[in-house]
Amino acid sequence: MNYFERKDKIIELLKNTGGTCNTNYMSKKLFSSRSTIRRDLLALEEEGIIQRQHGSIKLILESASETSATVRTMVNRDKKIIIAKLAREFIKDNMVIFLDSSSTVSNLVPILLQFKDLTVITNGLNIATQLVNSGNIKCYICPGILKNKSMSIVGEYASEFLNDFRADLAFISTKAILPDGPFEGDDSQALCKRRMIANSNKTILLCDNTKEFALAYFKLCSYSDIDVLISNDDLSLKLRNELEKNSCRLMIP
Repeated sequence: MNYFERKDKIIELLKNTGGTCNTNYMSKKLFSSRSTIRRDLLALEEEGIIQRQHGSIKLILESASETSATVRTMVNRDKKIIIAKLAREFIKDNMVIFLDSSSTVSNLVPILLQFKDLTVITNGLNIATQLVNSGNIKCYICPGILKNKSMSIVGEYASEFLNDFRADLAFISTKAILPDGPFEGDDSQALCKRRMIANSNKTILLCDNTKEFALAYFKLCSYSDIDVLISNDDLSLKLRNELEKNSCRLMIP
């Protein structure tokens, strides 16, 4: 098991134990030495994902508000890669594509590099920096306010900038997928994503199945505004019925 796989397993184990655990238990469950686990825990603590206190490890749980880019990148990484691979079938050469700043959407970047003459418009500094050396992709990045927690550019300037483009596709993610729609943990993020939805021919929502149980407070849109929802696994019957009612296609492996 490599470094990144262990980190994913540590997060999963903490979630399954109610958010707290100790090093001995973790070492046994992950079949790794205590010294290896301690090194991984030090790295996770530096990234703001866990907190070590009095011999135990505590997962810093997500709230209904926006979480840091570091945390979002680590959580459910394997599921996000599955989703990105499924999304590939919608991409073709010469397309104009909106990408939001989410960690889920950022997994599309290696796939986009396989295509020719793409134009990408994004409000994600994390995504733009990955595309900067690509010869096949012209990348536009929004002006506006940089949020250091999420590495997103938001605000009135960003929204107005997005309004000047028309795209073939918009790939977006969201913090929670509830029966009455996708919800965000930050209203400024939602307003940028709304512009992407309004100005694209097709909107594809990328969400792993854990988002069905997440918390968020600001409604992004209705499912009728989304053409396809791609997930790594099946969703609840209640949510599937809402998607069908709103003519939103569910795509899973």
